[in-house]
Amino acid sequence: MLRWILAGLAGGYLSLAVSAAEFRIDHNVQGVKSTTFLLDRKFYSMIGDNGEIVEFDAETKTFTLIEPALRIQTQIDAEETRKKIEQLREQIRKNPKAKTDSFLYFACKPNFEGEFDSASGMLALQSNWIDYEIKTIPFADAAAGMYHDFCDWVCYLNFRLNPHSSQMLTRLEVNRLLREKQRFATSVSESLYANGKHGFAKPSQASSSHDIIRRLGDADRKRIEQAQEFKRTFPQVPVDEYQKRFVEKLAQ
Repeated sequence: MLRWILAGLAGGYLSLAVSAAEFRIDHNVQGVKSTTFLLDRKFYSMIGDNGEIVEFDAETKTFTLIEPALRIQTQIDAEETRKKIEQLREQIRKNPKAKTDSFLYFACKPNFEGEFDSASGMLALQSNWIDYEIKTIPFADAAAGMYHDFCDWVCYLNFRLNPHSSQMLTRLEVNRLLREKQRFATSVSESLYANGKHGFAKPSQASSSHDIIRRLGDADRKRIEQAQEFKRTFPQVPVDEYQKRFVEKLAQ
């Protein structure tokens, strides 16, 4: 009986720890700055000071996209999105007419040769299509699992919103490796060979940096409260209308 009581207590402590988890991550992706917050089992990703806000509710598996300048919002079912994309991946992999020498085919089930240096925290991943050089730090507390899951959900969301960004699918494998090694990526360098490594092929390159702050400050909480107020007051529109108006805004 005692072991069940102890197990119950341990489970309760873990649940409390996850509920209490919070952090802020400052991102710089090719010069574009954004911030991700975790509070009360919800993630908030914000571009700049007045850009698009993406809320992810880990309990309901729902994305809410908020456009402050347009004063609109829309919602996307994350689980439905994941299922549709996974079905698409399987269809491409099993299709006898699919081209095995295409990046999309590789992205549907990526396989990397990897090397991890525990002393430096560097994770190097290579393939015929895309390479990663990732600098990491340990990340194994209550928030780590939630963050790795969130990264997966964001990959599915980004691929749904931009089906041409198939490298998002390769990042699912990167996320899996980081989760497995209990690491957080502080910087990522990506070299993409759209037609494979052959001859004198030159890759397109992208880089990003990520800084994690383990406690939220007053200013962080105010930004989250503002996002919550937008969600309470902005009218909700269908996803297609939201995307149309968002693209029109960018074109102005």
